[in-house]
Amino acid sequence: MPDGPLRVAVIGGGVAGLATAWRLEHPAAGEGPACDVTILEAAATVGGNLRTETDGRFRVEWGPNGFLDSEPATLDLARAAGLGEALLRSNDAARRRFLYVRGRLREIPTSPAAFLRCDLFPPAAKLRIAGEVLVPPRRDLGQAASRPETDETVWQFGARRLGRAFAETMLDPMVRGITGGDCRRVSLAAAFPRMVELERDHGGLFRAMAVLGGRRRREGRAGRAGGAGGPTGVLTSFVEGTAALPRALAAGLRGPVLVGHPVTSLTPEPGGWRVTAGGQRLGPFHAVVDAAPAHEAAAYHVDPEARELLAGIRFNPLVVVGLAFRREDVVHPLDGFGLLTPSFEGRPLLGVLWTSSIWNHRAPAGTVLLRSMAGDPAWLSLDDAEIVARTCSELDAIHGVRGRPLRHWVFRHPRAIAEYEVGHLARLARLESILERTPGLFVTGSSYRGIAINACLKDAGRVAARVRAHLAAEVLA
Repeated sequence: MPDGPLRVAVIGGGVAGLATAWRLEHPAAGEGPACDVTILEAAATVGGNLRTETDGRFRVEWGPNGFLDSEPATLDLARAAGLGEALLRSNDAARRRFLYVRGRLREIPTSPAAFLRCDLFPPAAKLRIAGEVLVPPRRDLGQAASRPETDETVWQFGARRLGRAFAETMLDPMVRGITGGDCRRVSLAAAFPRMVELERDHGGLFRAMAVLGGRRRREGRAGRAGGAGGPTGVLTSFVEGTAALPRALAAGLRGPVLVGHPVTSLTPEPGGWRVTAGGQRLGPFHAVVDAAPAHEAAAYHVDPEARELLAGIRFNPLVVVGLAFRREDVVHPLDGFGLLTPSFEGRPLLGVLWTSSIWNHRAPAGTVLLRSMAGDPAWLSLDDAEIVARTCSELDAIHGVRGRPLRHWVFRHPRAIAEYEVGHLARLARLESILERTPGLFVTGSSYRGIAINACLKDAGRVAARVRAHLAAEVLA
């Protein structure tokens, strides 16, 4: 039995690390005693990419735009942190989404009738897509972690089940918009495990749509459907932006939140761990949860093979450009969520979010706020004026922008989003086996089991439970 309280260090003050710390400090009934948690964050503020720039009455996000309200872990945590009244659902206009294809915006169909009328695909491609019901399921689905040779890319999955035209026109821009990456590299099983489950459990996507659609109608949830394998729920944020969540979590923690404390080493010792951060040797801790990005953890992990595995996780660059215009200076009605661009269009922007149409309280009356994403690493070295000029040129070509922006914001992310390449699940399985050799060390965060806010918070709960199990078995025994 320890002489004092159970002490846990959490490396990384992003939303995953903060959520893990919250769960350890605020146990639910039956989960065991609370832990004393110390947060170690390299940056000057907590939140990671959940950062909201407030400039007058404009609010611009550095990173994620929000989360879907279909994950209880996120809503429960937000309410526990005192943000229940601050939840903000997106406007109905955000249900409409567009692709920029063959020189103009085309709405993504959301029903069979709309699909038949749309001009995104030629008739032959539509027939191939409809023929998905005839494509037999693979027999080796769900084995990517143990048999990496069975893993397939999002592109391979889409071409196999729905045809090349669908993969090029729909899946390519979707992956670009979510990860900033290439659907020809991204692992379906790691990035979109629901797709694998639907093919395995129902034999195909259209069969799954029929079964799940009927189930939703019976349960009265038809309006929340996202299509087979697609997301369900309503896009949600907070009145003051996504930064409200990490800010509230940090404020609600009892233990120290040490910003400006980059970790440089971990040292196991009998009964615990020492952590060197910000030039201080801290501890001992009974457990350490590493919620830093994998490329940062690779610099100090105690196992050489683990360092190699962590360093091998690819991160895509991103330049986020916020531009505010007078409403009359933008020709397009901006009556939707925004747009994505397929690779074959050759445009420099991955997509554009029509922020002032998605959310209330993001721009003053009479103005619009657009947030563009560019994935070309060459943009990282351009100055702000050149980035704004190139973005305005693109927006003019797509939306018809007649005036100069009222304000601009440029956020550079050299390593913005983890890209789960083929073999990612096998990499994680190997990493977990290595962690078993270093009891009391755990990993969580967007580098591993999902990049979205919902995925990070769900995994934070899972990891907090594993930490408690370790403490009960190894420390309290």
